[in-house]
Amino acid sequence: MGKWKGAWFLVKSELLRARWKSIIPIVFAGYMLLFMVPLFENALNGNDSSFAYWAIDLYALLLFPCLGLMVTQPYFYWRTDTYTKKLEVWRTLPIPFKQIVLGKFLLYLTISIPAMILFFTGFYFAVHAMNPQFELGAFLQFALFWIVYTTIAGFGYLYVELGYKGKIYFWYCLILSFAALGGLIAVFAWTKESILLNSYLTVLNGGWWLPLAAIAVAAAGIPLGLGSIEKKLRKRNLAK
Repeated sequence: MGKWKGAWFLVKSELLRARWKSIIPIVFAGYMLLFMVPLFENALNGNDSSFAYWAIDLYALLLFPCLGLMVTQPYFYWRTDTYTKKLEVWRTLPIPFKQIVLGKFLLYLTISIPAMILFFTGFYFAVHAMNPQFELGAFLQFALFWIVYTTIAGFGYLYVELGYKGKIYFWYCLILSFAALGGLIAVFAWTKESILLNSYLTVLNGGWWLPLAAIAVAAAGIPLGLGSIEKKLRKRNLAK
């Protein structure tokens, strides 16, 4: 079985197994729109408190990458370690490590990118309805930047999921959440600015390089990320 054929085999099998869970990213995208649109609109107009700034940043930095994990990730109590059990099953198949890693990444993209496109489509029309000055060209660059960011950020989750036990993955997600929250509050206290809002204002004011820079980072980082996950997976002893 070729590299890409084996990877897509994993993608198809996981999506078939997910069944009704495929609607979860759609539902969650609607949930994020419900909260993020009014907060972003208020931040865009400079009419809100610091809560709007770090809240929309927290959604963007932490929840955007999670959209690609919601269909096939099991809801687990970490002591059962369902992540490792699934990996043990994959290791029994005639599929090499490269195909497992590539398949996991393609699965992430297959779920994440459509969900992000759906989210940003709704985001644009909702914000534009409240603010007709919301510029489409700048918004498309803004959306592209965050979609590419989501692709890159997903590597952190995939690396820990494939490389460590479920207990480590659980603590990684928990610590990352609190660290991001604390960091964003500190950034706002220091700068009085929003990362999400500033990314839109940057491209609005001619910062066309921002999405291009993200694409360049992704082009260089994705092969390195896939290689790092593969090396970690090769060294991992699933019995421990």
